[in-house]
Parts: sequence; structure tokens; C-alpha cells
Amino acid sequence: MKTLKHIIALVILFSGFQLTAQNAAPEPVSGKALTKDYITKNLVYPETDLEQGNSGKVVIGLHIDTEGIGSQYVVKSAFSEAAAPIALDLVKTILWIPAMRNGIPYECEHEYEIDFNAKSYKRYWKRHERIVPPLTLEADSSEAIFEYRQLEDVAKPYFADGSNIANYIYTNLKFPAEAKEREIQGTVRLSFIIEKDGSISNIIVVNSVGGGCDNEAIRLMQETVWIPAESHGKYVRSRNMQDITFSIGNRNFQDGNSY
Repeated sequence: MKTLKHIIALVILFSGFQLTAQNAAPEPVSGKALTKDYITKNLVYPETDLEQGNSGKVVIGLHIDTEGIGSQYVVKSAFSEAAAPIALDLVKTILWIPAMRNGIPYECEHEYEIDFNAKSYKRYWKRHERIVPPLTLEADSSEAIFEYRQLEDVAKPYFADGSNIANYIYTNLKFPAEAKEREIQGTVRLSFIIEKDGSISNIIVVNSVGGGCDNEAIRLMQETVWIPAESHGKYVRSRNMQDITFSIGNRNFQDGNSY
């Protein structure tokens, strides 16, 4: 819980919130755009609705406390009975910056909409490949998040294809043109959750570098697929940190040149 409080405090700081901030509604810790990307990538359209081209919204109501923890989830409205539990499961994975009143967090009721658009969904998956990790265990029924230090070595998450994350970064990192031009370098530190299905959610930039490096680090993590952490024979959610270093003078991972 202390780790969660610390990360939320960092998010509020880096988001430009101060104790003197005006009133603000709750917001996903990753921000609206990254959360939308996560939902787009992980939403599974009900088969019948997709075949019939049915589109619409599912509205989920929830209570968010002063620490950004959601609870009391309920489906407020849904265009499709089959879509409701899918939207509900996705919203349950979102972590929140709590609502603010005169710079002080307060509890509130909130609603979050999940859009189901059959045409957009088909168009997206024509351009992308859905990678489903080979999961063999049952998922934990709670939304509890395990801190990395709480997990035994044999139960920590790992890459679904068995490769090493350092090799993945080395092979796929593209040094941003802006950072290269302005000679920006440094280490981006990301916090993120590995979900029970192996997907990545709630990405937070804990240490920013700028010059496009933050966005490149996020891109790299968004494209990873994991075998999730395990506790008592079930897959669980876990919080992880990853440093991604952009260093001038080292080989650029995109074209092999040195900068």
C-alpha cells in the first residue's frame, strides 16, 4: 500500500497537480490516452455483436477512495448483455488519481465508459496481431496487486517467449530523432502492472527524460507480453519497474549507428 501511495503522489506531481490545485475529477494514473490504448489492445469483442456489427457503450460506475482505489463496481448501462462483463473486467484493472477538492483528495462516485465499435475493432485487428501467451493456470479472482518483492523467484513474471527483457530492449529500442538532435540522454523509469492475462496496464513514467524518450520507452513496454506472476498456484497482478537507458555514444538500436 505504501508503494501505491508513493506512486500516486509521483503521478500527481508529474501531472502538474499541486496542493493548491483546483477541483479535479478522478483520472487514470496512466492518463486518458494510454488507458484508451490499453483498452483498445485488450478489449475482446463479443462474437455475436461483432458478426452483427452491433456497436455502443458500456458505462461502469465505481467508488474511488482518497488513495485512488476503485471499488463497488456496477454496470450502469450496456448496449449488449455480452459486452457488460468484458467492460467491467477492464475497468477493474484501472488505477486512479483520486478526485481533488481544493488540493485535497476526496472519495467520490465515478463513471467510466468503454466504447465498442465493431468497424474500428475489425480495422484495428487487421493491422495488428493479437498475441495470447500460453497460460496454464487459473487467474486469481481478486484484483489484489503484488509488489515485486513479495513474489518468490519462481513466481515472478517473465517474457512469454522466454527471452530476456534486456535483449528485447537492445533489439527494439529506437533512439528518438529529437533526443538525438538535442543530444538528450538518460534513463526513463517506468512503473506498470502485469495483469493476470499477461498484458501491461497502468504505465507511469516515474523518471522522465524527454525528447521523445519517454514515449519510446512506453511503446516498448506496451508491446510486451508476459507470463504473469504466480501466487498459491494462481496467476496474480504484480507491480513492476523497468529502467530504459538512452545513451549517446552507444550503438543506436534502430540503424546501428553511434551518436
